[in-house]
Amino acid sequence: MLQSFLKPIKRLRQSYLPGIVTASADDDPSTVSTFSVVGATTGFSQLWLLIISTPLLINIHRISARIGDVTRKGIITLVKEKYGRRLALLCVLIFVAANLLSLLADIVGMAAGFQLLTGENYIYFIVPLIILVWYVIVFDNYQAIAKYFFWFSGIILAYIVAGILARPDWLAVAKAIVLPPINFNMVYVIGALGLLGTSFSPYALFWQTEEEQEERRNVKDLKKSNRAVTLGFIYSNLVAAFIVISTASALSAGSVDLLTVKDIAKALTPVAGPWATKLFGIGLIGSGILAIPILAISSAYAVAELFEWTKGLSGSPSRAKGFYSVITIGFLLCLFVLLFELNPIRLIFYSQVLVGIITPVILYFILAIARDAKLMGQHRCRWLSLTAGFFTIFLLALGDVLVLYFLIK
Repeated sequence: MLQSFLKPIKRLRQSYLPGIVTASADDDPSTVSTFSVVGATTGFSQLWLLIISTPLLINIHRISARIGDVTRKGIITLVKEKYGRRLALLCVLIFVAANLLSLLADIVGMAAGFQLLTGENYIYFIVPLIILVWYVIVFDNYQAIAKYFFWFSGIILAYIVAGILARPDWLAVAKAIVLPPINFNMVYVIGALGLLGTSFSPYALFWQTEEEQEERRNVKDLKKSNRAVTLGFIYSNLVAAFIVISTASALSAGSVDLLTVKDIAKALTPVAGPWATKLFGIGLIGSGILAIPILAISSAYAVAELFEWTKGLSGSPSRAKGFYSVITIGFLLCLFVLLFELNPIRLIFYSQVLVGIITPVILYFILAIARDAKLMGQHRCRWLSLTAGFFTIFLLALGDVLVLYFLIK
């Protein structure tokens, strides 16, 4: 009987695994915390950005999946073929910098989850946490890791329940989406850039391409990949919207500097009552287990492609020494920085603002590859997908310009 119950879930996992995993990994600790900060500091006023970003996210991840299915190569390999090693090196440096920022934020977020569960300082959990995740990545194979990813993707459903049970003013929510109260001030603009930065995480885009290869997909699987991406990011952004709704209903803070992890955990009070902090802690840990390996792995893929090293999670560490060394070095760098006690919420939020500043460069390279007939052949992206992609770049770049304006004003 249990087998009959699990069959539909197994089929769902097999058909939609790449889309669900990538989209759920995009709801990592830094994303959950950033959306929570946006809800607490700007209320419902930025929900319209989530509505707009959903089709744009689906589009750009479809493009990334298409690149992987058609070329069977990674983004950096293709940048190197199209533009040469120097520009590929620049792309790797930008990408790894964005990944390290998100990796730092996610490790802190996951450690903060343990702090909520135990009451002990999050700093005590960083070293064992890094060792555990490193061990799983290095000594497990892709199939086993992917199964972990799939099951942990269900944890974030708690935010949808929390948003409903918080009993928000749904008329105010609808009004904020249809007639958004846009405020041209520093808090609003930084919140918007953080929201977009964490939504369009470069690591998720790179991983989307690499995962298609790990799943051994090709041109014949384009429709399947498109369906997986669409379902995954509708799910991901629906969760994101409810994170904002539940946090906006539970909290009101004028500045990110006034928020703590415990404050943000109050958003889950309608679901868990006095256990809200514990549930939020479990959510941070679960989403961290999902995202941290992907962050580390995607950086390793980028560097390995640049230097033409053996890469992939299916190979043993002895056969892909460079690939696994990059993963190890990334964790050691994070460990060094994180041994200095930092404000978790500030670190997480501002890291995603910086990622938002970096992301347009990465998106440009992806779109340039996607429209190249030499690389993509008859499967190159058409004008509608490319227009939506360049609009995404414009949206992020506009956020960059506005933040710069308020900083020098």
